[in-house]
Amino acid sequence: MAEPQPPTSHPSATGRPPASGPSGIIILFLIALTALGPLSTDLYLPSLPAMGRDLGTDAATAQLTLTGYMWGLALAQLVYGPVSDALGRRPVLITGMTVQVAASILCLYSVTIDDLVLARVLQGTGACAGAVIGRALVRDLFPPERAGSIFATITSATALAPMVAPMIGGQIEVLFGWRANFAVLAGIGLLLIAGAVLILPEPITDRDIRRIRPVAILRSMGGLIRDRRFLGLAICTCSAFGGLFAWVSNSSVLLIEGYRVAPDRFGLFFGLAVAGYVLGAATGGRLVMRLGSLNLLGLGIAIMALGGLAMAAQTLAGIDGPLGVALSAAALLAGAGLALPQAFTAAILPYPRIAGTASALIGCAQMTTGGIVAAATAPLADGTPTPIAATILVLSAVALVAYVRLVRPTPAPPITNG
Repeated sequence: MAEPQPPTSHPSATGRPPASGPSGIIILFLIALTALGPLSTDLYLPSLPAMGRDLGTDAATAQLTLTGYMWGLALAQLVYGPVSDALGRRPVLITGMTVQVAASILCLYSVTIDDLVLARVLQGTGACAGAVIGRALVRDLFPPERAGSIFATITSATALAPMVAPMIGGQIEVLFGWRANFAVLAGIGLLLIAGAVLILPEPITDRDIRRIRPVAILRSMGGLIRDRRFLGLAICTCSAFGGLFAWVSNSSVLLIEGYRVAPDRFGLFFGLAVAGYVLGAATGGRLVMRLGSLNLLGLGIAIMALGGLAMAAQTLAGIDGPLGVALSAAALLAGAGLALPQAFTAAILPYPRIAGTASALIGCAQMTTGGIVAAATAPLADGTPTPIAATILVLSAVALVAYVRLVRPTPAPPITNG
């Protein structure tokens, strides 16, 4: 079992501090890595109807391309994280991006919906290398006192992808057809491979192939799960992401079908909520040096709960409408944007030798929770915000209990004179 190490210094995998701090270009590269996942999800969304018509299927079946991608994105993290701890970040990242490029080309030339779904699963297994290794690299390359700020910067920048990707993807479809979106994703993958080769330093210097044995991986994961603080941070992360996903996965049905918002105006209300996420993440980046990651995590959970309460109160009072609900969702997402980067920071920092494994375990749990929440809330949709608000409140309560019982920093004992 690998014991957590107090993040009082910034050791690399060998215990030696890095020779020099990473440059701004590497921060941009890490943003691109983590943005690949949401970009691959949202770029082709406007093309789903045309894709279904072209491949002779309905919209519901076409959406399986999204589900398959999400499962690939979630589960493959459990492979990439531990393997990158043992063999190095760069070779594993390059391998994952190569899979992503190959899968994007398969998507481009798919002739049936079954072919496309399988190719999307493979695309997700490749693209997830960017997310899991990108998070581990923040722990590898930045000192602990800066890691929370860097996570918040990456998170707020990455949050722009869901806002702009559908607009870009729609224009690509109009000009070149829906298949061109996958050509763009293949090109992005090639650029990321080039960046990994040319600019990314390799922080793992004590490579040991024995650490990728299943027994060794399971031992490391078991040690993480048995650590109370890591478990609490994982629960907080999953709850915050689940609350976020309760809104993301149900917002179109609520706004378009429940409130009769025109499809061309949906992006305005959705963008307002996403702006809350960007604001929360950016605020966390500015305050983390002063307040600390764990305190900001607790604050983010509280703001999430307030967003759910505001949404529920509007519904109970009979004054709910698209703008009010979107503003409540903006508060929810602001809390999630504040909480998620700090939870990742606090979860990964104590484990310099298995940062990839910690990143993979918490990332897989997060994505799985999002999928479960989406599947569980979809049948409850009734044209009101009630299912979303109830889900947010339940998940906020779970996060609060985990934070208080497992995570919350305890004050130092008083100093006595004898």
